Amino acid sequence: MNEELEQVEIKVSYLEAQVAELNEVVIEQQKNIDAMNIKLLQVTKKLEELIEEVGSPSRPNRKPPHY
Repeated sequence: MNEELEQVEIKVSYLEAQVAELNEVVIEQQKNIDAMNIKLLQVTKKLEELIEEVGSPSRPNRKPPHY
């Protein structure tokens, strides 16, 4: 019975280590997601500014440079 208990304790120890490692991965992924969300907001804002600028009536219609 003692040996079985020792085996269970060893398995629990390994599982605890795996959970801690997976937790670190999740934390790092969340940091990456947060950074990407900030970048997405910046790009979205810039795109909206460009759309407003292009749609502005004060800006003359010009042909693209390849014409």
